[in-house]
Amino acid sequence: MSLRILFMGTPEYGAVVLDGLAAMTDVILRVVSQPDAPVGRGYRVVASPVSRWAEEHGVDLDRPKTLKDMRAEWEAFEPDFVVTAAYGKILAPWALALPRIAALNVHASLLPRWRGPNPIAWAIRTGDLRTGVSLMAMDSGVDTGKVYARREVSIEGDMDLGRLTEILAITGRDLLIDSLPAITMGTLRPYPQDELGATSAPKFTRDELRIAWDSDALSIVRLIHSMAPSPAAYTMFRGKRLQILSAKTELSSRLLPGVLGLDRDGPMVGALSGALRIGVVKPEGKRTMSGIEWARGIRLEKQERFG
Repeated sequence: MSLRILFMGTPEYGAVVLDGLAAMTDVILRVVSQPDAPVGRGYRVVASPVSRWAEEHGVDLDRPKTLKDMRAEWEAFEPDFVVTAAYGKILAPWALALPRIAALNVHASLLPRWRGPNPIAWAIRTGDLRTGVSLMAMDSGVDTGKVYARREVSIEGDMDLGRLTEILAITGRDLLIDSLPAITMGTLRPYPQDELGATSAPKFTRDELRIAWDSDALSIVRLIHSMAPSPAAYTMFRGKRLQILSAKTELSSRLLPGVLGLDRDGPMVGALSGALRIGVVKPEGKRTMSGIEWARGIRLEKQERFG
């Protein structure tokens, strides 16, 4: 008998998980994603990665502004599972009650650590050495449900948000596919989370995108990597925004906070303790380039600062 799955997701992370589900045998999918939204300076309306996947593969797709508008249709679909992967909305009790077997969330952290919408970035920002994916039975709270299974991955020192998200999407896809048969048969049962280890992973504010050079160098590097390639941490230089997409600590430098320096290995900038070697940048209105290429083009003057 085929499993009927109502899948809910929006970004590329969700599309990777969805692609794995579609590769399973005897699965009937119905896909839900956020409505198309304007992006970029031109506010061009684009479909989400999950929506594009569904359209390309001819799978039934819903993009409701309000979930309750779809209640009757989803009840008629009679799903065995509801599966969410970075969908972006909290499900009401009636939606959690839709599936015959379980409502599952493929959450990109080792719950109860990093509950909330931004778990991958916070793991990088705080210097966690490991993270992972939890397959959770959803309840009415924010990532508070019982956990069926977890799978760990290591966070390398120079790993940014984009790369870690790719790794966790694949990890989550495989964990879901490996776990679904046992959950269906009732041989894999969830266990409660340890509330004592719970931490919150809220979205970054606009103010947090701007780098404060009076912070220590390691904290700034982690912040940069936690936002790269998007939304991207930035600083101001000569009155324009400069996004910094990668950097590493340069502890031997004596540059003052925000002051720029240049040697044969490229540009550096001082912090409260130590300095940063700038790896990759994106100047306002220009393409992404290496720090060395950027420094050659600006003709850096003595004692110039980032703002």
